[in-house]
Amino acid sequence: MIKIKTALLTTAALAAAGLAYAAPKADMNNDGQVTQTEFMAAATTRFVNADANADGVLTKDEMKAARKAKHDARAEKKFEGLDANGDGFVSKDEYDAKRAEKAEKRAERRDLNSDGVVDEADRAIMKEKREARKAEREARRAEREANGETKTKGEGRRGPRGGKKMRGPNPDANGDGVITRAEYEASTLAMFERLDKNADGVLTKGEGRKGGKRGGKRGPKGGGR
Repeated sequence: MIKIKTALLTTAALAAAGLAYAAPKADMNNDGQVTQTEFMAAATTRFVNADANADGVLTKDEMKAARKAKHDARAEKKFEGLDANGDGFVSKDEYDAKRAEKAEKRAERRDLNSDGVVDEADRAIMKEKREARKAEREARRAEREANGETKTKGEGRRGPRGGKKMRGPNPDANGDGVITRAEYEASTLAMFERLDKNADGVLTKGEGRKGGKRGGKRGPKGGGR
């Protein structure tokens, strides 16, 4: 059984429930970019699906239910990925095969020079990339300081008391414990505008994503694809 922690009425909780902002699936016409219209439509669909009684308001219980549904769907998809023959059971052979497949993909990601082996040459390339990212961060920090901007470590990334990463404006604008569709759409639009760095009304791959993908696989799910 999947245990669900209490969902708080914050942006972080909404994001965990898959409600806060549109994910890459917002690219409805599969043209490799997400327009503001697509972004808003995908997010609104999530709101409507979570609004169980169709009263135009998301309550704490509705958000918890949406979050549980998302976790259950993810667990089901993971199980189906393991159950290769679809018989409803995962054998040791199926489990071992999936582990071997993941190990092979991991090795491919680490083989940065594509020579078929992961060795010192690949580690050297990775070291260069880390140093380049560090230099880029230091350059941005120097630029902020030159412009008189200050930012403490972790500022803008975590909520109060070191809580979960906050992904955008709090949809519950008036703090009444529920989220109306108007509040939700306003916060979604604010997130789109924040992600749309060049203000062209379109999110392209990687736009708005801080630091890009990590580990060759994952990136902020809700952020600009």
